Amino acid sequence: MRLRFLSFLAALIAGLALSAPAMAAGSIFVVRGVAVEATGESGPKACEAAYGQGQDQAWLKLIQRLVPEADWGRVPQPSADELTAFVSGYEVSGEKRSNSKCIATMTYLFKGDLVKKYLRERGISYADRRGPSSLAIPLYDTPEGTRLWGDDNLWLSAFRAIKLENELIPVDAPYGDDGDKAAIPPGAPLGTDWLSYKTIADKYGVKAVLVARASYASGQVQVEADLVSETGSEHFSATGEGADERGALADAVRKLASVMGESWKQKAAIDNSISAALSVWAPYSSLAQRNDIEKRLRKVQNILEIQVSRVTISGMSIWLRYRGRNDQFEQALRQAGFGIYAGSSGLVLDSYRQGEPMSFGGGAAAGEDGEAQPTPGPGPGEPADGEPPAEEPPVEEPQVIRPQ
Repeated sequence: MRLRFLSFLAALIAGLALSAPAMAAGSIFVVRGVAVEATGESGPKACEAAYGQGQDQAWLKLIQRLVPEADWGRVPQPSADELTAFVSGYEVSGEKRSNSKCIATMTYLFKGDLVKKYLRERGISYADRRGPSSLAIPLYDTPEGTRLWGDDNLWLSAFRAIKLENELIPVDAPYGDDGDKAAIPPGAPLGTDWLSYKTIADKYGVKAVLVARASYASGQVQVEADLVSETGSEHFSATGEGADERGALADAVRKLASVMGESWKQKAAIDNSISAALSVWAPYSSLAQRNDIEKRLRKVQNILEIQVSRVTISGMSIWLRYRGRNDQFEQALRQAGFGIYAGSSGLVLDSYRQGEPMSFGGGAAAGEDGEAQPTPGPGPGEPADGEPPAEEPPVEEPQVIRPQ
């Protein structure tokens, strides 16, 4: 990407820089480890150029994280002003400057809402729903035997050095303390049975474990890994290269995270060229429950618009417009604890019912104009799925909620 001389010095003065704790949160819109180097008329000018260069690099890394690889080439380059507006903050580490040169490592925090809006308006698929928080179980095969816990496990050290908390599937490195050794003793057989890992998973508060076996030879690291959770397992392979063993292991961690993220995007990346709408009845037993339903619906990233047309003491009629395929919408609803099911008088938005198939009143295949073609199937007195609710005297004022 080309170097941009942005108004980054002004951003510095304005106080965009964030503290380390502010950057520590596991957000997919945080991009770490951006190495920058630039020259200029002075040290500050060189750093201004370097920070602008890093912003471009961070944008590229963010797109590669969020967007399926097949669509990378379809993402248009933002203008200098747009890119500057996308950045919420940054952190500088290891800065070295002379009279004309600046070298540093940057971390950038992007404004998620603006980035998603930019991609959505251009019909680009992206994933902003993360996979299960995971814990690495790093097995390192060496000529002296397989290593797991302890500082002599360079594979474990690589997971500690390369932070993956901002990836689509976040992975933490274990402490390797006595509790870990008790949960998984050295030499214990490690398969894909979730119960074998539940103790250590509960200790770290994660939903999955990444059992990653690596070996090093001739400058390359070969990795075979299984992501194991309560719902099953998925296998991944990766290869790392580097100037030495530690470098190759670090590269292998990054490559493994990329492979896992690409697999997750196949499930979670929303196709923004498809949209559909439907009407549902949402029952509740209290005002607090009703407010909770609306609050959680706002967080379902597939939903473009919500209209509440009729409110009673026992439920409300909601019109939803959503983007992406129905299977993607179903996954997002399930993650939010919702399900949409066929009722006697139409579709019902209720708590997720494990094992019961959801219903959207028909498919959402793309039409000639790129819009999904919803199948009408409203219950008595309800509007057609593709249309907003008809006017009727509500108990409370109608509301229009536009999720960010």
